[in-house]
Amino acid sequence: MAIRGEPKAHQLYLLRHADAEGDQYGLGDASRGLSRDGRAQARLMAELLGRTSIDLVLCSTATRAKQTTQLLALPAPIRHLPRLYNANARQVLAELAAVDDAIHSVLVVGHAPGLPSLAYSLATPDSDAGALAMIRPVFPPATLVGLEFFGGWTGLSQARVFRALLTDPDAPRG
Repeated sequence: MAIRGEPKAHQLYLLRHADAEGDQYGLGDASRGLSRDGRAQARLMAELLGRTSIDLVLCSTATRAKQTTQLLALPAPIRHLPRLYNANARQVLAELAAVDDAIHSVLVVGHAPGLPSLAYSLATPDSDAGALAMIRPVFPPATLVGLEFFGGWTGLSQARVFRALLTDPDAPRG
């Protein structure tokens, strides 16, 4: 907690969408919805997030990302951004640069490899080693990583990883 007069850290949460169905109807990748396991993962992630304060959600327009976000049932505004669909780390950073600095915590619901790549590239040496170990070398569906940094969203280039949550911590690790 910041002491009066000290700047408040921004918090960035990166959540890979929950497990998706295959493209069984030939509608295309962006139309794939959550599987039964994915719906359960998203509901569990909602519980794990608990009382985490989220000011804004940036969500890919892919069906599986929108369904994940819906099941989280967060009381925060949601921006559905087509550019987050299969975005790389640089593209996600560009979307974050448009966030007003008055917003202190943002959740991005998107895809691999962009979100894992962003988490790894932003991580500072003082990041929580246990949290980093949970997300390396794999970042399975319904994995959340929390990062914090000082400064504005436009200058985001490094952040301390302080939290990682997996809905299936027993999943095979790389």
